[in-house]
Amino acid sequence: MKYAMFVSSATGNTRLLADTLEKELKGDVKVEDPAEADLVLAGFWTDKGNADKNSRKFLKSLKNCKVFLFGTAGFGDSQSYFDGILDIASANMSESNEVIGSFMCQGKMPQSVRDEYNRLKEVVPDQGAHYDLMISNFDKAISHPDETDLENLKAAFVKAKAAL
Repeated sequence: MKYAMFVSSATGNTRLLADTLEKELKGDVKVEDPAEADLVLAGFWTDKGNADKNSRKFLKSLKNCKVFLFGTAGFGDSQSYFDGILDIASANMSESNEVIGSFMCQGKMPQSVRDEYNRLKEVVPDQGAHYDLMISNFDKAISHPDETDLENLKAAFVKAKAAL
C-alpha cells in the first residue's frame, strides 16, 4: 500500500500519534503526493474547535482520497467532544474524499496555558469556578497522549486499514 502523511503538531502530541502510525505502516510505501496514495493520513492539533490553519489548508487541497484523520485537543476528554471536532475538521474536505477512519485524544498543553488560567482567575474573580475547571482539565491532560491513547489509535487504524 502507498500512503501519504501530513502532520501539524504545535506541541508534539500529534507528532507522537503520527510516529505511532508510521510504525504500524512498516512495509508500506510512503509517497509525497496524496494523489498517488492509497491512503492519506492527516494529523492535526485543535485550534478553537477545528483543525489548525495549516491542516485546514491541507484538507481543503485533497481530492478523491481515502483519509484517516487523527488529532489531539488540549481541552476535553470525552469522545463526544472529540467526535464533534473530527466532524468539523472533516467538513474542510471536498465531498470527493472518504474518511475511512479517525482517532482523537486529549493532549498536554504548555505550562503557559495553566499560568494564563491562574492569571485570569485572579483578574476575573467572578469567573473563578470556570477557571478552576480549566485548570483541572489542564492537569488531566498533562499525561496525554498516554499508552492507552496510543493503543486505541492503533486499534482504530487497524480497523480503518482493513476497510481498504
